[in-house]
Amino acid sequence: MFIVTASEMAGLDRATIEEIGIPGIVLMENAARGAAAFYLEVVPDLLTRRITVLAGSGNNAGDGFVLARLFKNQGADVRVVCLRPPENLQGDALTNFRILDKLCIPVRTWEEQGDFDTQWSAVRESGTVIDAILGTGLKSEVRGLYRQVIEAANALPVPILAVDIPSGLDASTGKPLGTAIRATATATFGFLKIGQVVEPGCDYVGRLKVIDIGIPPTLSEKHGIRRRWLTDESLSAWVEPRPVGTHKGSAGHVAVLSGSVGKTGAATLICLGAGRVGAGLVTLFIPASLNPILEVKLTEAMTYPIPETPGQTPASAALPEILEFAGDKQALAAGPGISLHPDTQRLVEGLIAQAPCPMVLDADAVTIVSRTPDLLKKARQPLVLTPHPGEMARLIGGTVQTVQENRIEVASEFSRKYGVTLVLKGFRTVVAAPDGRLAVNSSGNPAMAGGGMGDTLTGMIAGFLGQGYEPYRAACLGVYIHGAAADRRFGGVATRGMPASDLLDDVPEVIGRLERLRSRS
Repeated sequence: MFIVTASEMAGLDRATIEEIGIPGIVLMENAARGAAAFYLEVVPDLLTRRITVLAGSGNNAGDGFVLARLFKNQGADVRVVCLRPPENLQGDALTNFRILDKLCIPVRTWEEQGDFDTQWSAVRESGTVIDAILGTGLKSEVRGLYRQVIEAANALPVPILAVDIPSGLDASTGKPLGTAIRATATATFGFLKIGQVVEPGCDYVGRLKVIDIGIPPTLSEKHGIRRRWLTDESLSAWVEPRPVGTHKGSAGHVAVLSGSVGKTGAATLICLGAGRVGAGLVTLFIPASLNPILEVKLTEAMTYPIPETPGQTPASAALPEILEFAGDKQALAAGPGISLHPDTQRLVEGLIAQAPCPMVLDADAVTIVSRTPDLLKKARQPLVLTPHPGEMARLIGGTVQTVQENRIEVASEFSRKYGVTLVLKGFRTVVAAPDGRLAVNSSGNPAMAGGGMGDTLTGMIAGFLGQGYEPYRAACLGVYIHGAAADRRFGGVATRGMPASDLLDDVPEVIGRLERLRSRS
């Protein structure tokens, strides 16, 4: 499933009408019919309620007029409130407005100079409000009457059903333009919009569904849309069941550099994560004095004791051994729990420049990179970085607020600038590839807010890299399956209390679900 900006959506609409030849009024009819069916799912007794359609003056209003007709035809008590004089309407919206009169559907035009409370009293009596005020083309701050109406609607104790996007929400950024409708549900048309799936926009849309209005899928490819919404459906095509003759030597060997005093748990979780997604073999590089601990903690993974610093962290003297061992390996994960010791930093710098296989850099390795990001340009092999917002802020020399308010832009720009696959973790994790591909994750829940979650993800991404997936796909699969496993384990149970290792037990079931979906399709 693709994600678009407002301008990209407008271009796809235009191309469908002008190049494909599907009339705009047909697209509008398809949109409203799909939305009507969805709204009835959200509010099952909708047809027994008084429905008020709040309409602006563009195509969003036209969609609202069609919805008024459809619900009226099904026996509902429907009325329309036009916030702008009907003479401002044109095209398909005007055509559908004229139909309302012929069907005797009550229409009230707002008198801008009239008393607000008196006119709003009719809306206040509604059992449900359909928001058809402002669409995805909005670029300026909401003011005047529209602002008053949106704020008054938000105060109503009834469901608000948004047409395409909650009025006032920037479709490309997810930021309210002054104010925005807080919808119970949103029926969006054609494709998801960026502003509906990132914060804070995702808090305004309520239950969200994409309505197929008839735009041919080939147009999205022709127009260069490269953003994906990660779901079972969008990822199942990438997960092919293994041939029966697969063995550990053909399933990928992942090397891991992790752990120091007090941080052996991070090393354990990475190794477990890599194994759970199917890596055939996993070997952990661990400071020699800590090897006895990991020999006990790990069962399936192998350990490789390496030279250490006086602080029992990985030493730069280990670089030749690691490079030689990794020469015929498929992936190397590095960073969690290795510390910021100056000699350990030199080891990481050497690995980035000389590693013979793709690498996943997380935690301390990312912090080391943040001191001199140009190190990334020296890499001979593909890199995947998995920063959380604080680490991302250090990478760009900015603030966490800047990162969180511009997650897609920050991830995309860094990925292109340094030629790495960037996984910006957090709610709705963003995966960006240097060639412009981008994905936003749909899975995961608040119970994942605990230590070790990032370590398991690092291992999972490395595990997919080790099996031959290219970095962007490995990152997308790791991110989605990580969250989906947590959803399967804890979704709907609680919003806290899940140790990082717990979700790993559910990883095989999620992978199996993707394999079965691929087989059926």
